[in-house]
Amino acid sequence: MKRLSLIFLLCSFTSFLNAQTIFHTEDIRNFYIAFDSIQTSNDYTKQQYFVQTLYLDKASFGLTYAINTSLENEKKATATDWLAMMLKAKDNFVQIRPYFNNLESQKKLLETKFAYFKSIYPEFKEGEVFLTMGLGMFGGRISGNNLIIGCELVAKETPDWAVSIVLHEYVHTMQHIYNDALLAHSIMEGTADFVAEVVNQKSLVSTYPNGYIDFGFKHDQQVWNEYKKYIGSIQKGKFFNWIYGSIGVEIDGVKMKDLGYYLGYRFCKAYYERAIDKKAALKELIQNDLSSNEKAKAFLLKSGYVPKKDLKFIQNLRFEPLSLRNKNLKMRVYGYTLTTKDVVFTFDLPSFIDQNTVKFITVAGSFNGWNPTNTAYQLVLTKDRTYQLRIPKNAFGKDKKHEFKFVINGDSWQSPPEDALNIASGDSNLTLTLP
Repeated sequence: MKRLSLIFLLCSFTSFLNAQTIFHTEDIRNFYIAFDSIQTSNDYTKQQYFVQTLYLDKASFGLTYAINTSLENEKKATATDWLAMMLKAKDNFVQIRPYFNNLESQKKLLETKFAYFKSIYPEFKEGEVFLTMGLGMFGGRISGNNLIIGCELVAKETPDWAVSIVLHEYVHTMQHIYNDALLAHSIMEGTADFVAEVVNQKSLVSTYPNGYIDFGFKHDQQVWNEYKKYIGSIQKGKFFNWIYGSIGVEIDGVKMKDLGYYLGYRFCKAYYERAIDKKAALKELIQNDLSSNEKAKAFLLKSGYVPKKDLKFIQNLRFEPLSLRNKNLKMRVYGYTLTTKDVVFTFDLPSFIDQNTVKFITVAGSFNGWNPTNTAYQLVLTKDRTYQLRIPKNAFGKDKKHEFKFVINGDSWQSPPEDALNIASGDSNLTLTLP
């Protein structure tokens, strides 16, 4: 009996050592089987049947998560929602399809990266990664130790596009996530960026050339000087254009998004580079307690990043609400107006964008599958730097509320200005409300 128990324990221990994160891609395959099938029929009921039986009925945990969380008021998304997206964003799904051809090789690469992750971070927690096709509501979400990637938003032409986004988002499964203010949130996201870089053994500058990390290194002091104006914010969930797809912060005459990620990354990089024991430093970064503004400040001071001239400023920093830069700012519904029969989308080109670089502007949202290249939703220039598009109200179906963004040249997603009243809760999407 003791010998059998010993054998059982040894087998269990061996299984534990050999356990590895599982990467699921079956949703991508099933999505395109359903997508191809709906092209064979013009019968709407039959098309719904294809989506239901060939895609949703075979849902992974990740797709089930998307079904349960893509709509408001705890409504579950249905075959009707996915069919509408497939039909409206057909060209987009045809365009991105080749990006999934090498998923198997990317899975093998990720398995190698995750094995290395476990070797440098023994507290690594196993989970599962689901690459799925959602409804354009998220690029990456965590559920316990599991990670769900919305590939319809993040798939790119680069051959290893899944690696960095999966590594970044998986770090979040092992962090303590807080509803925090700007400084703590910058550190949390910067940690995911920095750890992903360490695990990938490839600099983020080379991974995302001309991105916010590359820009930040080239303008580090200017970025920090501007960030200091907002670093004392105590306002949870308000990030002043520093993170989360905002319109960006102007540095040296250039608007750049997500520079809050860059500074969080720089704080973590400075801390890690000073550490003698790299494994211990990595553990401290991932398990960092950012549950209060003061703890976030303490980490910033400990990181060694703060310039000497600013040490006293940070040491004496008090956290408090920051008033809007323009106290007389009047909030307004932005991006559209309603007429008796139509929705009129209106986009004013920001002054910092050279109009000569604008090839086309579209509106993408929940009503057209978030397709940024659908010419049916292309705006036209109506007067100096103002673009408009008129869509009949009945084209939006029965739903009375939609989310949307304006997109320049098919890839530059424009977030709302500070005075926009109609911003989706916890997001940077605009909302359209029909009567």
